[in-house]
Amino acid sequence: MTSGLFASEYSQSDSTRIIKPKAALIRSAIIPGWGHLYVKKPAKSFIYFTLEAYHVYQFIEYNSIYQYVKETKNTVGIETWSTLTESQKKDQIKTSTGYEMKDATWRPREMRNKYAWWCVGFYFIGMLDAFVDAHLYYFPSNKIELSAIGEAKSIGMTFSWNLGK
Repeated sequence: MTSGLFASEYSQSDSTRIIKPKAALIRSAIIPGWGHLYVKKPAKSFIYFTLEAYHVYQFIEYNSIYQYVKETKNTVGIETWSTLTESQKKDQIKTSTGYEMKDATWRPREMRNKYAWWCVGFYFIGMLDAFVDAHLYYFPSNKIELSAIGEAKSIGMTFSWNLGK
């Protein structure tokens, strides 16, 4: 027999179910983080789900602010809007829509677009990460050893692993 095991041998001996990369990818495409749960990585699942939820929330928030500004511009008129000061614009938005502008929300369209791009980026990175984690699920990680030689006069590490035979 061989002293080391191949990844395919791990799939029969270590698990009652087979982890499939395509299934992890599809799960992450449906709900961000679900593919990581499938691969038994709950911390990553929580992180990706939280990142996605936060960016979707911010996108929706800035989109609604943008709609208030856009509605007010249409009501007042672009020519009049461009002559107003910042405080007059805030007052006009409050009068027209009932929304009270905060200082950090003056570029809502740009902020909305920024959060949309971040949302798309985290979505695809999460899918790719779940796919890679599923591929590496059966990787024989217990065969990788780190050791340091204590008698040496220099500092360093030696990596060794058994790839089979």
